[in-house]
Amino acid sequence: MAQRSDIVVIGGGIIGLAVARRLSLSGSAVTVLERHRIGRGASWAAAGMLAPHCEFDEPDPYFVLCRTGLERYADFIETLREETGCPIDYNSTGVVFPALSDRGQARLETRYERHLRDGVSVDRLSVREARRLEPNLTNGIRMALRYPDDHQVENRDVVTALAQSVLKSGGVIREGVSARKILLDGHRVAGVDTTEGTWKTQTVVNAMGCRARYLDGIAPAWRVPVRPVRGQILALRGGAAPPFHHTIYTSGVYMVPRSDGRLIIGATVEEAGFRDEVTLGGVMQLFRDALELAPGLKTWALDSTWSGLRPVARDGWPVLGATGTPGLFAATGHGRNGILLAPLTGDLLAEAILHDRVPSVMRPFLPGRFYPARTGETNDERDR
Repeated sequence: MAQRSDIVVIGGGIIGLAVARRLSLSGSAVTVLERHRIGRGASWAAAGMLAPHCEFDEPDPYFVLCRTGLERYADFIETLREETGCPIDYNSTGVVFPALSDRGQARLETRYERHLRDGVSVDRLSVREARRLEPNLTNGIRMALRYPDDHQVENRDVVTALAQSVLKSGGVIREGVSARKILLDGHRVAGVDTTEGTWKTQTVVNAMGCRARYLDGIAPAWRVPVRPVRGQILALRGGAAPPFHHTIYTSGVYMVPRSDGRLIIGATVEEAGFRDEVTLGGVMQLFRDALELAPGLKTWALDSTWSGLRPVARDGWPVLGATGTPGLFAATGHGRNGILLAPLTGDLLAEAILHDRVPSVMRPFLPGRFYPARTGETNDERDR
């Protein structure tokens, strides 16, 4: 016998859970289908950086989206703690971005002037100032920038709390259930065929991460063009406290201190298909880059290594909103910003699904940008 749900979210990573939470809190009957365990893919593998200011050079629409997500994050964490009682480790110390060469210094000087012009909160640090803040940085740095508004969160805490919030608000989570295809009534969504039978629904959210393009049952031209990009990460442990107060970031590596004393070092960027193993080359690259920034880490113990597959769209931007199949919505393609954008994605998808509205910050990320124009249809009609 077919099961029924107002809305089915396919994918139980942090994006799918954030969308499901917002929809459940709004009174909808929501079912989350996850092919493995909730949140154990890219969401579990991430480092939890919430750092649009240090990661973006120019204030393009993607930066605006990420900054909007960051502005909402502290309130989201506080609300989630109150809803669930779950502890969530949230660090608002900021990010230090050092330069290790003359060329790197020139780039940071240019970036500093640009960010001042654009109104980004940024401090220029001399070598002495940077090493006073973070004594474990190498004395070979040339200067550094500090971004006080960039934060970090223990992403695994967020995943756990989101799942609890979905359940507390009446949502259903089904692990070990794979979606085979979308079922249509004419051109409109009518349900989902899965490995455990059929769910009847008129609204489906494709939050399948790097597998989003493989959702069957819809026209190939309307599939979401997302691919996996592997990121390998390792954790070191050397004592009761981590070696840094701030997240340390460069274009090649980042080091994220956790309150439990671990130091998270990541992440590689590899076109490796769906191969998610940890490789010797990847680990060596991370060690090499980390030791260049902080030679003292060579005495730290290797705690663990892991990898994840980030979902990256063809143009590198997230894919959010209504697709070319009525009733089917996309929430994927967040790349390395899935943790940062999860709460905002939940809010934006709720607006689109429940109120048929597209907030202005969401418009550049609509799936329609990938679709061929249909005869007699305007761009505005595709965007609605």
